[in-house]
Amino acid sequence: MSTRLLPHEPGDRKCLKCNEMFRSKSAANRICKKCSQVNASLKLSEAQIARERGAKRLNGIPIEEQDTYEMNFF
Repeated sequence: MSTRLLPHEPGDRKCLKCNEMFRSKSAANRICKKCSQVNASLKLSEAQIARERGAKRLNGIPIEEQDTYEMNFF
């Protein structure tokens, strides 16, 4: 039985780019060293990166502009 890692815990995580397992410092570190080096070598503008990532979404709903959505907790 495996236990789920807490976000701040180091542990083995799957790289979001190549799907290989690697030793991660925390949940914020989700790209392995090899893929990080590949990403750093790419010469892309912010506009190209944004286009490649696609539309931003919150719970499946496209976010048209930054910070224009509301969080309803009631």
